[in-house]
Amino acid sequence: MKQKIFVIDNFIESPFAYYDKIIKPELKLEIEEKFPESKIFQKISSILKSNIQVLECKEHIQKENDGSPICCHQGSDYIGVLYLSLPLVAWGEVGIKFYSHKETGLDSFPTQEQARNITDIDKTFSQNLENWKEYGSIPIKYNRLILFRSNLWHSYGNGFGSDLNNSMLYKKIIIKNG
Repeated sequence: MKQKIFVIDNFIESPFAYYDKIIKPELKLEIEEKFPESKIFQKISSILKSNIQVLECKEHIQKENDGSPICCHQGSDYIGVLYLSLPLVAWGEVGIKFYSHKETGLDSFPTQEQARNITDIDKTFSQNLENWKEYGSIPIKYNRLILFRSNLWHSYGNGFGSDLNNSMLYKKIIIKNG
């Protein structure tokens, strides 16, 4: 069985450069030249011991009261979340949360075989929090990569802060093996 969740601290060299790419968009091209995202992708490929195809790579900013729905991603194999919120800003904040569905007991999207026993998938896996049990969460830490199977039920946590300088900042990378 393949590992479902990896937590890697101090993931990249010069994380402040990647932080600056978000905070100072006017410097994005200059920073990208010195610190290409391909270095991040190579490290992830090394962790997974597989070639990877990056389907999507986006920066996200979540402010206070910005919630995140419970979801999973189909058509990919892993999701990487690289936290770039500065250390004092993110102190004590929770990021990724993982859930299991109370009725079915599933912690990931159902397989075809499991889905045959579910009459209405949308209704069964609705956003009603009473249907879910949070079984794990991982705190936000500057330069921490959370790499997890994309079919796991998860949320990205609640945002914090009121502006770009004190909010939850992360880079989300959707990955397919290959």
